[in-house]
Amino acid sequence: MIISVARAGETRNCPACRQTLGKVAQLDQLLARWWEPRRSRADLVKPNVPYLVERLWTANGQGERLYAGVGPKYTNYDIFRNMVTRLMIRGIDEGWAELKFPQDPLAEDPQYVLTIVDSERFAEGVEKLFPEVDWDEPVSASVAEAMNVEPPKRAKKTKKK
Repeated sequence: MIISVARAGETRNCPACRQTLGKVAQLDQLLARWWEPRRSRADLVKPNVPYLVERLWTANGQGERLYAGVGPKYTNYDIFRNMVTRLMIRGIDEGWAELKFPQDPLAEDPQYVLTIVDSERFAEGVEKLFPEVDWDEPVSASVAEAMNVEPPKRAKKTKKK
């Protein structure tokens, strides 16, 4: 199914196969359509979904701040960025992260916006990615601050002995 530019970002079913066409699949199609007339330009990198999502969540130093706030012992920043990017893509599909499509996604410089709408699910996802981190309250607050979202409100976890 080819995505209508006017309805980009609306989750709906494909009329042919009846499968749900989510925002990530739509974004993939729109990026391919955006790239096609520009493919001969040497100054452009062919965009893909992980590349765009990474650019969105790491913008304005948010990626570095989140990395510093989490402070994983065994993961460098490049691996951290890759893992959190995959988490954000999953979040878009699951609905706890919102990807807003521009009015005209095929314009020369389309502006997408990525927002975390459920900070608790995001924090839980990051916790699962980095089990070696001691997830006490100050770390959760710094993670929320790094991503410009409200810190999750929950009781402290007790460690099993």
